Amino acid sequence: MSKMMKSLMLYALSIIMIATLAACSSNTPNDAANTTSTPKATNQNDSNQQNEQNDKKDEVEIRFTWWGDTTRNELYNAIVDRFEEEYPHIKVKREFGGWGDYWDRLTTQVAGGNAPDVVSMHQFYVSDYARRGALLDLSQVVDSGSLDLTNFPESAINSGRINDTLYMVPKGVTMPGWAYNTAVFDELGIDYPDMNWTWEDYAAKVTEIYEKSGGSLWGSVDGSGGQPQPNFRYFTRQHGQDLYTADGQIGFTEETLVKWWSMWDELRKKGAIPDAATGTEYENAPLEQNMFVTGLVAITQIPANQIYLYQQQFTEGEIRMVRMPTLAGGQNGEYIEGAYLSITEKSKHPEEAALFIDFFINSERSLELFKVEQGSPASTTMSEFVKPLLEPAQQRAVDFIQEVLPYATDAVYAPLGAAEIQQLFSDQASKIAFGQMSVEEAAKAFMTEAQAILQR
Repeated sequence: MSKMMKSLMLYALSIIMIATLAACSSNTPNDAANTTSTPKATNQNDSNQQNEQNDKKDEVEIRFTWWGDTTRNELYNAIVDRFEEEYPHIKVKREFGGWGDYWDRLTTQVAGGNAPDVVSMHQFYVSDYARRGALLDLSQVVDSGSLDLTNFPESAINSGRINDTLYMVPKGVTMPGWAYNTAVFDELGIDYPDMNWTWEDYAAKVTEIYEKSGGSLWGSVDGSGGQPQPNFRYFTRQHGQDLYTADGQIGFTEETLVKWWSMWDELRKKGAIPDAATGTEYENAPLEQNMFVTGLVAITQIPANQIYLYQQQFTEGEIRMVRMPTLAGGQNGEYIEGAYLSITEKSKHPEEAALFIDFFINSERSLELFKVEQGSPASTTMSEFVKPLLEPAQQRAVDFIQEVLPYATDAVYAPLGAAEIQQLFSDQASKIAFGQMSVEEAAKAFMTEAQAILQR
């Protein structure tokens, strides 16, 4: 065979091989890249492509838990439904309950090694769980790209750190205060509370409400016990103290505690706040059944993000808020608060859990439902996105937060044992309310037992 003939045959064979490879290849020129990277969907076609890719993945189940009332439960379920639509290979088992029940259950689950993958977290409790090794260092899933914090201010990110380790990310930022219904005050002919009122003003106002209502309405809920923040924590900070010191010890004096419980004991004896039995009866009532909504008290302490939830319960009047009472001549008590999400250390699916958190805090489909449910979105992009979606009551919440935030300063994280001390605080306040101990006896017992807890 001549050299020319061999060359022609090799050329023809090459043409056949190229044609064969072209017939076997995809019509999408970037398929090779798509097998190693799945970019976030930016349009409907991308979203459909991502869903097709998700459909091919092994199905996993993660658990998500939160606290809240009936309305929040419905809202969060709707957000989870949307997540499952976008990530059909990830199923989310939902667990929820009231504030007190939530933390009791989570403590038991963590101790038993069966905590949910994604947990709602709070600044008061995070250090307790983190120091027990119960929470994942979220920098792992941030570095992997599953959780995007690009649009979060550094201050918002740092609010979830303990000793430089990122344990939680904020769903929303809020500030607490005292809420009232203008219709109630108008009917009684009483001036609205002032934004910069003092504790003396507060005591006078709730007493005036009780007296002008002829004893048919208590001035406010009893804030002496329960969660020792923000009420008592503000009080300690206004005295230049705090709940805890930076090295994890009790940060306030017995004298400050006596002042606090004495103020509430005096109001209780006047009849200006509910008696112990009534307070206990309504302690864990859902929002729609609590003492403020059912018309038993005129003022209640809430985080600003709940203004619109309360407004939905009333056909008359406008729900407004004022700052936590100040201490005449004292310091500001405010500090930045928020609602957070964490991943538990023993989660078998941390990447999927991170995808869920990312959807919750960064997706428009989530935020058009969430809006300001637990505060203004921490993401600067999402906070701008929700503004046009807000109802008047929600806008009042944002305005209140913006007005009060400048007063806020840094606060110390609670140490290991804080949850136990929280319960001790509530128990001692309850004993005073029921007349089982004097203020002085309860304060002395609390300081002794709390210090013992922290020294274990």
